[in-house]
Amino acid sequence: MAETRSNMSGLRRMGDADYEVAPNEPDVRGWKVVLANDEVVGEVDDLIIDPSAEKVRYLDVDLDTRTLNLERDRHVFIPIRNAHLDTSERHIVLDGMTRDALLKTPEYDESRAAGYDTSFQSQLSDDARSPRRLTRSAEEVHIGKRRVPAGDVEVGKHVETERVREPVTRRREEVDIERRPVSGSDAYGSAHIGEDKVRIPVSEEEVTVEKRPKVKEEIVVSKRDVEQRDTVEADVRKERIDVERTGKSHVRDRDRNR
Repeated sequence: MAETRSNMSGLRRMGDADYEVAPNEPDVRGWKVVLANDEVVGEVDDLIIDPSAEKVRYLDVDLDTRTLNLERDRHVFIPIRNAHLDTSERHIVLDGMTRDALLKTPEYDESRAAGYDTSFQSQLSDDARSPRRLTRSAEEVHIGKRRVPAGDVEVGKHVETERVREPVTRRREEVDIERRPVSGSDAYGSAHIGEDKVRIPVSEEEVTVEKRPKVKEEIVVSKRDVEQRDTVEADVRKERIDVERTGKSHVRDRDRNR
């Protein structure tokens, strides 16, 4: 680093000087340094004090080389007025500073100590004017289909008995007896007294019932696909952008995706 471990244009390191943190004030050395989005970007290595004012002027922050993808160890001085102490989490929060602004922060140079605060604040102002991006996401429903068992259709047959009534015509023989009077010589020629009979056989049709199985129809069982229209309902989440204004701030919201 460009600064020395001793005199830095009148400034002193608390670790090199005979100074102690004021009573009831936290010693932030070793505290994590985080951005407003809770990203850890370093650790407080030391406090830089102004002996004439008996106040802490800077925090010597050892940047996290892995998080910030640095090729070498690097320290930056953060003015104390730009740091917010979160005593519950033991964090130093750099409000209003982004990762890019932190990486552009110049290392402390003793020869340009008088202008360091101005350079630091200028970097914050330039970064504040840079466009900030916040993504807005929403869940989308993607409908898929899969074939699953829906049941079975079983086709079989069983036997039922029903009584059938059919009209039928049948023939039978019937004996007709006709009585004719006899007169003249025929009445006496062959007459005799005695018993006699004539047997005439008669017949009739008898109804017979014969049952024979007969194929009535053929049942062909197959399956086919049919289309059915259904309505799928699902709850999806979407993010909305909330804009809050304070004071006399003016906002022009050009929302193209309402």
